[in-house]
Amino acid sequence: LLRMQIEKLMAAFEVPWPAVLETKRRLDEIRRLVRRIDELTWRENKVGGWDNHYYQVCCSDFNSDPGAFRAEVEDFLARAEAARPRTEDIRLGYIGVPPIMGDIYRYLEERGARVVFNETQRQFSMPFDTEDLVEQYRCYTYPYGIFYRLEDIEREIERRAIRGVIHYAQSFCYRQIEDIIIRRRLRIPVLTIEGDKPGQLDERTRIRLDAFVELLR
Repeated sequence: LLRMQIEKLMAAFEVPWPAVLETKRRLDEIRRLVRRIDELTWRENKVGGWDNHYYQVCCSDFNSDPGAFRAEVEDFLARAEAARPRTEDIRLGYIGVPPIMGDIYRYLEERGARVVFNETQRQFSMPFDTEDLVEQYRCYTYPYGIFYRLEDIEREIERRAIRGVIHYAQSFCYRQIEDIIIRRRLRIPVLTIEGDKPGQLDERTRIRLDAFVELLR
């Protein structure tokens, strides 16, 4: 069924499989570079939560210019590889929709905590080693239910030695329903925060983040 829908889209744009796969190959090269940024975040502690978020979420459309985005990624990687390891001692996971509060990563890092796993943003980067386009989209967890997503989340929590999870849900989003399931399934502390419009963290959310970091410490 998934292959059929992909081929319908190809037919609409009159694009054959060889051209599609060649484009996939070029985009996968960029995705591998972004995967290295993710590794520098959780494995080598050289990248902060915001940069991890930014470069992965940009893989949704490569900033409308894959060539320019690749150059931006390569420039950032050169600087990140040479950076000193960061010192935040509390490792966090961030799950749910990408945040609309732009200062959340900086705020946490100022308090000695750092997001080393951005669930949805990482999925946008499609970190899957497969040459099969259909399989690539089958592995992509974002469109599917919470239980399929949780399999990926639990693997990454263990692999990245994450101590606590922030679950972000927009106030109007149906994914709030999943919060109960997440809390019952995960074996580490979970803080759920909400937002309804772009901006900075409000005082209530800051207080809750402070308390969560202290709990984990």
